[in-house]
Amino acid sequence: MKKIIMGLLLCLLPMTALAEQETVTTTYGPLTIGVSETETGDSHLEAFGASLESDEEAFDEEQLMEISMWIGEVDGRIYERFMVDEAAQASRRAGARITQEASIYQDEEIASMVLIWKGTQADGSDGCAALTMALDLATGEEITFDRLFTDPEAAAAAMEAIIEEEVLAAMSDYMEYADLLPMPRDSFGFDENGLTVYYPDDRYRYFGGASGSVHFAWYELEEFIGEDSPVYALAKAQPADRQEIETQTASGVFGGAMPFGLGDRLGDALDALTLLADPDYTKDAMVYLFEEASLRGWALEIPRYADTDEEDTPVSAVRASRISWHGLTTGRTVREEIVALLGEPERTQSIDEDTAFDMMLEPGESLLYRFGEHVLQAHVDEEGVLACLILRASMPEESLY
Repeated sequence: MKKIIMGLLLCLLPMTALAEQETVTTTYGPLTIGVSETETGDSHLEAFGASLESDEEAFDEEQLMEISMWIGEVDGRIYERFMVDEAAQASRRAGARITQEASIYQDEEIASMVLIWKGTQADGSDGCAALTMALDLATGEEITFDRLFTDPEAAAAAMEAIIEEEVLAAMSDYMEYADLLPMPRDSFGFDENGLTVYYPDDRYRYFGGASGSVHFAWYELEEFIGEDSPVYALAKAQPADRQEIETQTASGVFGGAMPFGLGDRLGDALDALTLLADPDYTKDAMVYLFEEASLRGWALEIPRYADTDEEDTPVSAVRASRISWHGLTTGRTVREEIVALLGEPERTQSIDEDTAFDMMLEPGESLLYRFGEHVLQAHVDEEGVLACLILRASMPEESLY
């Protein structure tokens, strides 16, 4: 198998000319998106590119030319969107420092590309920009926001309601500024965990200098995603599965957006993730929240009075107040459904308003299940609706409450 690329067209046409070519549609198979890296001066540049894996001997010269034109046209639009020429020019400015970080989600049908551009921008200013593009890999056509949803206006309204009720309400001094409404629809990315909307850094920016973004888990959007949506397969809810819950609890990881679990060294998490603010405290734990948009509603804990240095302390709990996990969905699943799926808990604990504040939970009731050496804490609010799932390294003491 050989990789067919746009080499011929790259030799003949500049990027600006490629971007102006008419779209050529083929049926030769799905494209693959890759990333190339370039070091120039004090800058690190990354660029996306399309290719097609196939056997060149299976095509005649006319077909090879058509494939090359198709890939060249797609690459032209990718290069234009991600400002490849402008980045190269900016990197040659005196004193320029650019760091670009490219990320891709792709399967056999769709791809989502996100490029975070920090440092010297194309106009010479210093800042942070997020550039995005989603593609149908069979046709090379761009996937727009409206194509994701059966009713784009209703979906956008629901997303803006989440921003207003949950994101803006939780903001504090860790934001330099935040102008989140109306929500932009022209800059987004997606993966297995949900959809992320990216803001210009003159509208939403952290004190650390990164431009802001808001992440929506698929369960928050699934009612607006029909079978014809390019992301339908991604957005389908996991089936209820007690065995998977038991297995993952015993392993100490939720999976999904949070890459760390019970027993992991906190310092490794702090190296990989960006702290949102100084850690919060409960009576017995230090609680760490993170800046990454996909980790809204997630936190890691370590014991407050551990004998080890902070960074060397193992994670003792993982919190998720925004999760859909094998039949348990925060904000939707009720107590009766939890018991029907998992059985009666080993213990329950009622948590009043004062204790809930101290424990960073809502008033309500915790259902505690032991699977293997670890514990799953399913906390429901006063209405009996699941508010938070917590993986714990051990059964909390009665006095914790």
